[in-house]
Amino acid sequence: MSAVVVSARLPRLRVSGMTWVSWRQHRSALAAVAVVLGAFSAVLLAHGSGMHDAYHRLGLDVCRPLHSDACGAATDLFSQRYATIADLVPRILTFLPALLGAFVGAPLVARELESGTFRFAWTQGTDRTRWIVAKLLMVGGTLLVVASAFTLVFAWWFDPWIPLVGRMASGQAYEVEGTVFVARTLFGFALGAFLGVIIKRTVPAIAATLGVWFAVVFLSVVYLRPMIQEPLVAAEGMGTSTDGWVIDEWFQNRAGHHLSDIEMNALMGGPGKTNLGRSIDQLLAQNGIRHMVQYQPGSRFWHFQIVETVGYGVVTLLLGAATVWWVRRRTS
Repeated sequence: MSAVVVSARLPRLRVSGMTWVSWRQHRSALAAVAVVLGAFSAVLLAHGSGMHDAYHRLGLDVCRPLHSDACGAATDLFSQRYATIADLVPRILTFLPALLGAFVGAPLVARELESGTFRFAWTQGTDRTRWIVAKLLMVGGTLLVVASAFTLVFAWWFDPWIPLVGRMASGQAYEVEGTVFVARTLFGFALGAFLGVIIKRTVPAIAATLGVWFAVVFLSVVYLRPMIQEPLVAAEGMGTSTDGWVIDEWFQNRAGHHLSDIEMNALMGGPGKTNLGRSIDQLLAQNGIRHMVQYQPGSRFWHFQIVETVGYGVVTLLLGAATVWWVRRRTS
């Protein structure tokens, strides 16, 4: 008898009503997200297994430095086989957060406003605030989990390339490997939800979300990212890192004068000149010319990632708050 009483007093774990309703309404969209990311993950795992095996088989896991003559042959073989796909895959995945955010976030409220089903929800004892907050938290939380898991899979797949090209100098891999990918996915979702409650039409909201997302990310990469931290400047081979993000490079003489392309072409062997038998390094050394590089070292990868993630996170929270306010005050 006492066991029955004790068990009756134990709190029951259950999903709240609005969270359950939101899950049932949007489980198809979330399932589609899981399928898409799962398919990409399966491809990365299958391809990455062979790439990791080749990396170890060629001895690149123990050969150091990788850019030395001793490791050159193995490095060339590995690059010839995998460099193309290692460059292509990150470029494709860079735009995945836009699609996930637009096709999950924009219909979140726009579809109900467009069809009028929101009125039924608001007459079932659920106020507007709980209705929209439950949707945002449940769907946004699910996106956070699956996007984070996907970045871990990508990081494992790309791991052999970090000693070769780094994470800052690896083109679009920077956009997928760290926390920026997750932050952009949530930003796209919040942006889609906000534009959905304003436009109140699903297809136009999706189109607007894609356009605004691309514009914001472009401005962030081109104009805001270089402002995160002052780049370093050094002569090539004197403090520069092979895993750095090269911003600019030039040749300068002993006086610090930047040589133009015309001046460099004349030095290297213009009309009437024969510099055969002398390497470029010899020519530069004999004329006191240095190859200068402006770059961000690979050691700053996580600093850049955190700063950008915080920026997207703040914007995402503001968009979420604006969506809640608009639903409470302006939607009818």
